[in-house]
Amino acid sequence: MTKYGLPLEFIEEVKQRNDIVSVISRSLTMKKQGRYYWACCPFHYEKTPSFAVSEDEQYFHCYGCGEGGDVIRFVMKYDNIPFYEAIKKLAESAGLAMPNIEHNDELEQKLKQKKKVLECLNMAKDFYMQTLRLPTSKVAQDYVISRQFTGSILKNFYIGYSPDWTSVVTYLQSKGFDIATMKDAGLVETNESGKPYDVFAHRLMFPIIDIYGDCIGFSARVLEAGSKFAKYRNSTQTIVFDKSKTIYNINMIKELKKEKPIDSIIICEGQIDVIAMFKAGYRNACACMGTAISPFHARMLKRYADKVILCLDGDSAGQKATYKATQVLADAGLEVRVAKLRDGLDPDEILKKYGKEELDKSLSSLLDHIEYKIESLATKYNLKDNYERNKFVTDAMEVLSSLDSNTQKDIYLKLVSTKANVPVDVLRRDLRDSEVGEIKIKEEDKSPPTRIEGHTKATRFILSSIVHKEDYAIKALSYDIKFQNPGYQKLFDYLKSLYQQGKTWTVGSLYDIFDVDVDNWVMDIINFNFFNVSGDKQKYFDECLENLYSVNLKQRQDDLMQQFKTERDYDRRRQIAGELGKLAKELKNNGDKQNV
Repeated sequence: MTKYGLPLEFIEEVKQRNDIVSVISRSLTMKKQGRYYWACCPFHYEKTPSFAVSEDEQYFHCYGCGEGGDVIRFVMKYDNIPFYEAIKKLAESAGLAMPNIEHNDELEQKLKQKKKVLECLNMAKDFYMQTLRLPTSKVAQDYVISRQFTGSILKNFYIGYSPDWTSVVTYLQSKGFDIATMKDAGLVETNESGKPYDVFAHRLMFPIIDIYGDCIGFSARVLEAGSKFAKYRNSTQTIVFDKSKTIYNINMIKELKKEKPIDSIIICEGQIDVIAMFKAGYRNACACMGTAISPFHARMLKRYADKVILCLDGDSAGQKATYKATQVLADAGLEVRVAKLRDGLDPDEILKKYGKEELDKSLSSLLDHIEYKIESLATKYNLKDNYERNKFVTDAMEVLSSLDSNTQKDIYLKLVSTKANVPVDVLRRDLRDSEVGEIKIKEEDKSPPTRIEGHTKATRFILSSIVHKEDYAIKALSYDIKFQNPGYQKLFDYLKSLYQQGKTWTVGSLYDIFDVDVDNWVMDIINFNFFNVSGDKQKYFDECLENLYSVNLKQRQDDLMQQFKTERDYDRRRQIAGELGKLAKELKNNGDKQNV
């Protein structure tokens, strides 16, 4: 058997050599309690650990967000990489050579395409860097000098230059790349005549490097004064580049963390600001490619530091982006601080106009994200006008109601009080009343909870108990049990075959047999909440088996009734009637058992 073209035996060996506790502990701080290791979930923000890892069963499950899986799935989710790359990463750490992909032409083709695209982009990066040094690239060299980009800056950030519409095309063709690959890499398009051209022509090139050191795209700045083109152009989405999941300079931050712990990461608006920060001695700066900061960005940053400093542009657009970003970052469990930059300037402008001392001052007198939100709201309204002052208080109360701690709320209530000139006691009472009212509305609007249909719950309990090898359930593997759900039947038959061969299984091994993203019911079985079953579980399990038996009998009865209605042969009708009579007695006897 294979999965994604890889032999199951190889996948099993990779997992055996990568203990899930050891792998996850490289990324999370875990503490053992009882049978499980516990940590705060990396896939959603939480203060109390609900992320459980089972060493015996080799799987993880978060009781908060419901995410779960084996060691491969953890690497896939945590590193945001596909199955094959996760397997490859784990195999390399265990010293295993990857086998050839079997019988999966689509996956093999995709992997080959990705590899070719990365080779093409890395080759283009080298070409642009070389071109910047040529005598014919004076316009780019003059710009580099005006920006005071030293040789060290050019080298560290791989800065280059695209001199015209065709040079990179010719160069890449000479290296064996076809036009289709250049298009796949986002480097080339074709004009109306079908001729290929460099989409970044006449621009200074800022390569975007991923955490593995590969060039995945470019951000390019136009150099010609008065150009009709947009000042910046980023790579379009490709098989390797998605700007919503890309952080500029994350590669240097990764390298910096290898040298020493990182206290904080500074988030700027663009690559020029990142480079300016680097020149000023701040190696921990990054940018999110001109897109809104996403939960994915936040989780990626959380791997390298627990604290982030937002240092976006001081103009209105930058302030609006900062306001939105604070909550996204805080929801990921990051400590969020905001730098208020002088005169609405960006970091690069601050350094040019006022020097490093002014930037240092901004980065040493930071606002926490709640304080920043309240300060921002205060500037939004005319606090001398009673109507607008009331709107400010309403918005500020909404910010404070999101806080968990009453102590936190009280601290910021004093700030709101000062801004609005309203007594703290009045604000405290209003906040309490608004929260009580909100709870009441939620209770009134709450829809009745959806109840899991009894038969479905019974079958899930049966299979979950068997999957987790509960003592009262293993005996069922010697029975001839039929499930109406084909997936359930496949799972039961698989476990039964192992049982009959005298073999056992781990929960984690089920992820080799089933694709939980397609067969998502498997997650419901694996993560069944046994705490919702009160009383004697042995008795309840037997009752569930009786329920399953009754449902199967009823289904058989319905099928025979349909046959009886359409059957024209008299002898066959008599035979069906006899079977229906037997089924009726079995159903009655089974019902009597359940009612005892």
